[in-house]
Amino acid sequence: MEIAELNGRIRADIPSVGAMRLEVVSADAARVVVRIPADGNGNDKGTLFAGVTYSGLVLAGWCLAMARARESGFARPWAAIVDAHVTYAKPLRADAEAVAVFAEEPHLVPGARNWAHVSVSIGDEVAFTGRYAVGERK
Repeated sequence: MEIAELNGRIRADIPSVGAMRLEVVSADAARVVVRIPADGNGNDKGTLFAGVTYSGLVLAGWCLAMARARESGFARPWAAIVDAHVTYAKPLRADAEAVAVFAEEPHLVPGARNWAHVSVSIGDEVAFTGRYAVGERK
């Protein structure tokens, strides 16, 4: 999927992401980068709010699963997070970039229920692993 298509789907399908100003800045079927702006997304401790950070992590994984599904021949792909774990090792005090890659190479088959295991990190500050169900809309 193209960056413009991913950002368009995000804005249309997940309006709250628009308020957080999360943005896909790089995307292909092997790696996705989502920018998480600090301005307007802070908390009372002067750091990025964990909920916004988590949203950026889940979104990066979703975009990666969607991009791979499209590359695998899915005409109308969908992806949904079904299991996730996040560790906040250090506070984030500035804009962040969530980088998503596959934790294990998925084998996606159009017309079947598929799984994508994704690893997302923000430097050494935040680590996320998630499992996404991936399918195709009929």
